[in-house]
Amino acid sequence: MSQVQPWIAVAGLLVGVGLGVAGASWHWARRLAVVQRTADQLGASRNLLDQQNTQARRQVEQLQSELGDLRIFAERARRRLAMLSDGPTAHVAAPPPPPAAPPRPSAQEVAQMLNRNDQRREPALAEAEQDDAGFEPTQVDPPENL
Repeated sequence: MSQVQPWIAVAGLLVGVGLGVAGASWHWARRLAVVQRTADQLGASRNLLDQQNTQARRQVEQLQSELGDLRIFAERARRRLAMLSDGPTAHVAAPPPPPAAPPRPSAQEVAQMLNRNDQRREPALAEAEQDDAGFEPTQVDPPENL
């Protein structure tokens, strides 16, 4: 039996080394797969950003060409208008000014409007509670002071 024991020790050592190598390769293969997936995702994101960048450049070029066309058109219209206004019977009216923006109500005015609305709604709410339609009444929060 003394001759078998060294062979068992060598076989056990070889099996242990083999299992160690298999475990390490499994562990590193898993980590490598995660890194590979991340690299693939980054590559796909980069390709998408490149496509979007190219599309944006094309749109900018198209808008610049349209703007150039509009400038040429405006210059021609201005020259035509200048030629017409040089005549004795031509009269060109100035364009009307843009309409002014409506004034914004103050927070107090909004609160008063909401209170009036609530007072008008109270009889309807009482009827709704009697009918019990199953829906809560809509509530409007007053705006915060800016």
